[in-house]
Amino acid sequence: MKKDKKAFILFSTLILIFIFSIISIKIFENKSISSINISNQYNYIQAKNHLKFLEKYILSIESLDLIDKIKIRNKKFNIIALIEKKEENFEIELIVKAKNNNIRVYKRIII
Repeated sequence: MKKDKKAFILFSTLILIFIFSIISIKIFENKSISSINISNQYNYIQAKNHLKFLEKYILSIESLDLIDKIKIRNKKFNIIALIEKKEENFEIELIVKAKNNNIRVYKRIII
């Protein structure tokens, strides 16, 4: 009878440890995913800020006749403006892409 009681207590303890370990793994997975989402959101906001800066910079340039590409050096982002003359207007593609993440922001403007 005592062996049955000890076996039941040991089995119950193992089941409880198993349940708590699964719950803790799920909690850590959720925190990890949340952290990744916050990081991606931060990089997206940074990319949009770079895009706005690039647009303001291009609009401040007086003459775009001799320029076909603008590339700005940055440690975390590739910042590129492709300028193409179309009849009387300029068609400009603004591209900001994160180097380490799969984040890309694109905008086309016509001047």
